[in-house]
Amino acid sequence: MGNIAQTKNLLSAMRTLSTQQIMLHQAVADRLNLNLTDYKCMDFIAHFGPMTAGELAKLSGLTTGAITGAIDRLEKGGYARRIDNPKDRRSVIIELTWDDTNRKQYEETFHPLEREMQKMTASYTNKELTLFTELIGKEAKLLHEQTVRLSKK
Repeated sequence: MGNIAQTKNLLSAMRTLSTQQIMLHQAVADRLNLNLTDYKCMDFIAHFGPMTAGELAKLSGLTTGAITGAIDRLEKGGYARRIDNPKDRRSVIIELTWDDTNRKQYEETFHPLEREMQKMTASYTNKELTLFTELIGKEAKLLHEQTVRLSKK
């Protein structure tokens, strides 16, 4: 087990990482002419595939009202559309509708980061990478829980 100083250093590093991630994603959202929340909702769909508005709300931790607004704006911007859910007539599925130019711009935004991340992690063992993945996964779960907590009225 780590000592108190090591834990404080880790929490500080995680906080700095979180802030840098927000700043990066804000820059990406700006490049795509989206607000940050709408961009991250689009990113969830890009990463996990088409999903219902309810699934997007649950995944993001946002209220269904906030998700409805985000989907409306993504539709208006030409990034997504609602289609009928063949399994449930009461819901719709949200899918991305971006054209090749938008997809290419989105992907090119992240290719340099992915290359640099691969270089950065190349010096770590599989055991170390597994530990990092576990830690980041636990942090993501905790952050999601706090998002849900803060989103409730």
